[in-house]
Amino acid sequence: MEALLKSLNQSAGVILLVQTLALIILFVALAVLQSKFNRTQRRFKELLQSKGGQDLESLLVDHTRERLEFKSQLEAALLRVDKLEGRMEKAKRHIGLVKYDAFDDVGGKQSFALAIYDDRGDGVVVSSVLGRTDCRVYCKPIAGGKSERNLSNEEQQAILEAVGSAGRSFVSP
Repeated sequence: MEALLKSLNQSAGVILLVQTLALIILFVALAVLQSKFNRTQRRFKELLQSKGGQDLESLLVDHTRERLEFKSQLEAALLRVDKLEGRMEKAKRHIGLVKYDAFDDVGGKQSFALAIYDDRGDGVVVSSVLGRTDCRVYCKPIAGGKSERNLSNEEQQAILEAVGSAGRSFVSP
């Protein structure tokens, strides 16, 4: 043990020099870290305080409020769209028209069959048959794409054209 103490006593100057160098290195590292911390702190303050005087917190609060308003407006619009889609199912918007000559002695395709119905296939077929001396108009109801009354070939063709204009078949009620 004495040998160790004697060795330490003889190299005390070297040990003191090494400790001093280590302390200087720590102070330099501390100064570098303090500088980086100050720069980061300045940037953070700049982020929180914008040029217009409004801080990040109030910007986020405003953004959240606007987002909630937008969300409620979007939900209201979606409700309106659903309501309108429900109405569109019942709208008589599918139309098929067939013009034809009902009789050989009357030309010009003055007779017609007109099918009008909604997405469920509910509607009417209106037919006009023109002859030389008279004109007859018939109206037959359609329910689910079918009629309880007999349909002429032209009326059936008008329904098929209306189905083609719808781009699909009827929706089941």
